[in-house]
Amino acid sequence: MDYLLGLFSRFTGNEEAARLMFTAVVGLSAMLAVVAVLMLVLGLQDPVQRRLALIKRGHSGHGAAAQEMPGNLQLLLERVGQRFASSDLARTSATQTLLTHAGYRSVSAVQVYWAVRLMVPLMLLAIAVLLLPLIKVDPIISGLGVVVAVGIGWLLPALYVGKRKQMRQGRLRAAFPDALDLMVVCVESGLALPTTIERVAEEMAVSQVELAEELALVNAQIRAGITSTEALRQLAMRTGLEDIQGLVSLLAQSIRFGTSVADTLRIYADEFRDRRTQAAEEMGAKIGTKLIFPLIFCLWPSFFLVAIGPAMIGVFRAFGNM
Repeated sequence: MDYLLGLFSRFTGNEEAARLMFTAVVGLSAMLAVVAVLMLVLGLQDPVQRRLALIKRGHSGHGAAAQEMPGNLQLLLERVGQRFASSDLARTSATQTLLTHAGYRSVSAVQVYWAVRLMVPLMLLAIAVLLLPLIKVDPIISGLGVVVAVGIGWLLPALYVGKRKQMRQGRLRAAFPDALDLMVVCVESGLALPTTIERVAEEMAVSQVELAEELALVNAQIRAGITSTEALRQLAMRTGLEDIQGLVSLLAQSIRFGTSVADTLRIYADEFRDRRTQAAEEMGAKIGTKLIFPLIFCLWPSFFLVAIGPAMIGVFRAFGNM
């Protein structure tokens, strides 16, 4: 080890940088060794096991399906997730719903998610254990650092998925008014509801890709034989937006009772605009309350320093002369 550290020191010219580089190399080597052992244990490189895994996923090995075959890393994560994922159906369903709202709709999304949540803390734990001998700190602080690293590794994938869900729902919510306007125009021009959805998906394929993909999936489900109401209800479940849920309820009632779909869409578009206006007014009303903390911690100290500072200096000078 001293010989290797000497080589790194000669290469970098700095002992601390050499230690950090040596630790990084050792950590990377350990991680690659663990991955290799897992691949050997799980039989991932066995052609028979790989073929069976691809058959279970529905890949035939020919045509376009062969171009979408998963790599070894994805198959490894799926197998690890299958071994360590929760067996509770309610928890699995909640995780699947969260991942669907975040845009992960694959069959193995839950397994990959739990595998990542398991492997990231282990990687951070290994890095922390390798770095602790190089940093001379109290053992209690070292233990707390290891615990914090493991906790961050466990929470980081969940925070990332939650943030991705919020951003995706924000983009869908922002694109939904334009889709409503286009649907109103298409329905009033005489197009049926499935044709309207297909047309709106084509028009928004460039500007709003995510909403266009969701609408295209709705159209594909309708062509496969699912009713329009059920396809729209599944759209609301995939997106998790209350706005789309309200539209689905109105369209279901309109289709059930035979009322005009164009009138329903126009009324909901007007209500949606009013709702957005009220939300904007609510956010504007909160600005005054949110500005209190920046004023207290940033502006007022400077103001008091400028206003009272000269007087305080004069007082100190007067008492100092006494």
